[in-house]
Amino acid sequence: MKTRRRASLTVEASLALPIFLYAMVLLSYLGLFIKCQDEVQWAMTRVVREASAEYGAGGSNALKSSLYYRTKLAVYMERAGLPVALSESKLLEDGENLDLIVRYRVTLPFRLGIPQIYRFRQRVHSRAFVGVEDRGRGTDAEDVTVYVAETGQVYHRKRECTYLKLSISQMKYGDIDSLRNVGGGRYKPCERCCEGKKLTSGAAVFITNFGDRYHSVRSCSGIKRTIREMKLSEVGSRTPCSKCGKRSD
Repeated sequence: MKTRRRASLTVEASLALPIFLYAMVLLSYLGLFIKCQDEVQWAMTRVVREASAEYGAGGSNALKSSLYYRTKLAVYMERAGLPVALSESKLLEDGENLDLIVRYRVTLPFRLGIPQIYRFRQRVHSRAFVGVEDRGRGTDAEDVTVYVAETGQVYHRKRECTYLKLSISQMKYGDIDSLRNVGGGRYKPCERCCEGKKLTSGAAVFITNFGDRYHSVRSCSGIKRTIREMKLSEVGSRTPCSKCGKRSD
């Protein structure tokens, strides 16, 4: 009887173990899908937010091209390593709405009785940021506080003006030639942190939305922007900002 029981347990274990291992593998694949979707959604949201702010600040036509989004997605999704298709996206076609639609597929290393290729579609929608206007506060025009960048030639009535904010993006040195700032200009090497350096195509560089230089160090002093307050009567020859410099009624 003891021999029969042992044989019975051995048979049951041999039948149950493959089923258990199969279930564990399927669960690990499910975790892989969830991780991929999470990374793609995070990258899409970040890219759309940056594009929305930059378009509201400068309105560059480069932000209507899929190349801008494809390049940034490739950087933010570098660990996922997923090729994406943006053919369904509507990129600021009406000048206001940004509808980023990404299609990609995940291929499993083994079939295991289930399909090996799975296709996904994710979407992020936003409107271009165009700022807000403050109503007049009844203060004397000459006593109004304005904001000036350290080397700026204009003054700003709003501290939160997008022209005063720098959006710093990490890119690959090999992609610099294909990138443009919000004014459509090319990026050149920073004289402070890139002088004498030979960068490989995969090296990380940093660019800003309104700048015309790329930096090899994120903490480079050329990236920082110092903003100070002053009275309107003290601006001298500085002209008002084209975005926020108009006086509110």
